[in-house]
Amino acid sequence: MWRPRLRAASIALACVIGWVCCNPNGVGPTGGEATLIVRADVSGTAVATVVVDVTAPDIPVALVFNIAVVNGVALGTITVPAGSNRTIALRAFDAGGVETHSGSITMTIQPGSDPTLSIVLQPLTGDVPISVTLGSILVVVTPSVASLVIGDTVRLLASLTDWNGNPTAGTISWATNNPGAAFVDNGGLVTASGAGTTTISATFQGAAGHATITVTP
Repeated sequence: MWRPRLRAASIALACVIGWVCCNPNGVGPTGGEATLIVRADVSGTAVATVVVDVTAPDIPVALVFNIAVVNGVALGTITVPAGSNRTIALRAFDAGGVETHSGSITMTIQPGSDPTLSIVLQPLTGDVPISVTLGSILVVVTPSVASLVIGDTVRLLASLTDWNGNPTAGTISWATNNPGAAFVDNGGLVTASGAGTTTISATFQGAAGHATITVTP
């Protein structure tokens, strides 16, 4: 009478032991990893590097990544075990090693592709916050800067790539933050409408690229 129950219990125990052996990090039933793109425009600040710390209840030792700053942009990737309750903390430092900004977010990371999220790093010195995007897609707009006179047009192009630099297909949403200076159509064609400066944004799945347009009379 007890043998069927004992056998069932033995099978269940074997399954648990097998799962633990195959998942030493205890990431969870889904397992796997996700590589995320970290991007921040730090121009106008003294930031020289960004440090990313990833912690979670099932990550015994914090994962640490350094994101270098080139031409005013911090850009790099981090690879994180998939699972819930991943706390991603970012700290920005100047060239002298003084911490200037900090911020964090707790999120669930899926293996493969993840939506883009925004994290605001609050200044510890000064008053300029830093907006950081974290996700699987990178949007780059070219040209990133253009000068026009009223009535002129320029065609902006947006490229979509994943964390590994592979092209990604998708429909871009275009917008301008100052229609009085220039407006943009659904294909990225910018028309200068008045003297001033505007930022043109290309957005895809929460990730955005930008171009600055200056219009003179």
